[in-house]
Amino acid sequence: MRIGTLLAFFVAAQLLAGGSWPGFRGDGTSLTTDLDLPVVWADDSSVVWAVELEGYGQSSPVVHDGKVYVTSTVGPRKETLVISAYGHSDGRLAWRDRRPSSAQAEANDRLSNAAPTPVAGESGVFVFFESGDLIALDHAGNELWNRFLPRSGEDWAGRHGLGSSPVMSGDRLFLHVAPFGEGRLYALATQDGRDEWVRDLPAAPSFSTPVVVQHAGRSLILTTAGGGVVAYDTGTGHEEFRRPARGGRGYAVPSASVSGDMVVIASGEPNGTHAFRLSAPDATVWTAEKATTEYSSPLIAGGRVWLVNSVGVLYELDLLTGQEASTRRIPSGCWATGIASEEHLYFFGVDGSAAALSRSSGETIAENRIEVEGRVYGVAAADGSFFIRTGKRLLRIEGNP
Repeated sequence: MRIGTLLAFFVAAQLLAGGSWPGFRGDGTSLTTDLDLPVVWADDSSVVWAVELEGYGQSSPVVHDGKVYVTSTVGPRKETLVISAYGHSDGRLAWRDRRPSSAQAEANDRLSNAAPTPVAGESGVFVFFESGDLIALDHAGNELWNRFLPRSGEDWAGRHGLGSSPVMSGDRLFLHVAPFGEGRLYALATQDGRDEWVRDLPAAPSFSTPVVVQHAGRSLILTTAGGGVVAYDTGTGHEEFRRPARGGRGYAVPSASVSGDMVVIASGEPNGTHAFRLSAPDATVWTAEKATTEYSSPLIAGGRVWLVNSVGVLYELDLLTGQEASTRRIPSGCWATGIASEEHLYFFGVDGSAAALSRSSGETIAENRIEVEGRVYGVAAADGSFFIRTGKRLLRIEGNP
């Protein structure tokens, strides 16, 4: 593993302890050490600020160095791509980048619409749109570089579009592109966007975001599509292992979740969610008989795996055995992945509801609700607050005393 990658891993972990939520699922785990996150909140007393976004989007917000970044598109065919930066304390617009899409497609909230989440770090903010446009900006909104990734004759904007988010590790940016057709995994230099390495993937549509993991002194990136898992060395692009497809539509959206040696792969179908070990990737450790999730990724915290299905059934599984510890209803199904602090678990429903649980006991402590229009797509946790994103709005909430 390169020293730069290792240092970046520790820097990211330190940032999450403060005011940062740098990418999809924060650092890719949905875990935070923020001790001041709210447990109880309400519309009339907890919304610090709320802003109307230009256009519409499905990406999660990210927080870095006092700014909140969100993306959206404008127009019936997503003609304009928008990247906006807001002050995280007051919600004031810091800057906005607008540019034409390189490949227009129908705008429909059931299809991907500014679905990939940005990733931010000291070197800038990196944004991918399902049109195939990959854009790098500094934190003042100045362009560093941009690329249109599709090869000649490829159409990434049609069908269901793309939803995979870029992931940053060290001085590299990783992007999993899996449209209807052959997919690819890119490793690009954050400095100028050039290809470090590219690996072709078999045809397997996926919205899944790859995950960077550290194992046995090496840095690996895991991609999931079509029910299968492939791991590559982040430095060389060498394929380390490949688990064959198990089938099931549920592999198209949730990302893999990793805790130590254990990897959990979610499915929207019974007997699909399963776990394996990085040290023995050919063997399945357990398979869940009932637990499913269609959109949100598994949350691993305190030796438990938590999954929410589309109708709001919350499953609690033992991480090592897959045994079902509990099943309960929460107010709504979730598109956003749950978040775990050191003391609490949070599950944000698509309808503005949210359940807060004790991490140690799993007991429900509070059920909260704020009024939203449309769906809650993504949530970031930073500086004792949650930043909640719907298609057209961004809100910051704090707790009630």
